[in-house]
Amino acid sequence: MKKITLLLAGLMVSGMASAVQLTGTGGVVQRVGDCETLLNEDVRINLTTGVEAGVNCSATRIAIATCHTAGRQVGRSVEVVTACDAVADPACEDTVEVQTVTGPAMAVANTNRGTVISGFPGGLCTAATADTFATAQP
Repeated sequence: MKKITLLLAGLMVSGMASAVQLTGTGGVVQRVGDCETLLNEDVRINLTTGVEAGVNCSATRIAIATCHTAGRQVGRSVEVVTACDAVADPACEDTVEVQTVTGPAMAVANTNRGTVISGFPGGLCTAATADTFATAQP
């Protein structure tokens, strides 16, 4: 999890964006044109074996979600943070509640919020799931 957090922090500083799913091995180069309003240079991303990621870029934010294919899958009780849309309502506050979840924990961050939180979208840890989860972020 520490590697995922460091990856996300590095990507947030570098301004990485994409409309593609990132699979667990090798490098991917993201071009400025993928998110020209928020990037000023190309960014190269290298994922560790077993890490899947999805990145989404809009006119106002870049979001990335990652998980590890060997992550925990069984049901368990966790605190789930539901993020509010701080762009639409700057005075809003996130809500936290205990829920029973299954599937991998997915670290997610975006440039609007500036923090990394764990989400639980369910299903398997795949690049497609990570991409969908990144796209859903406010």
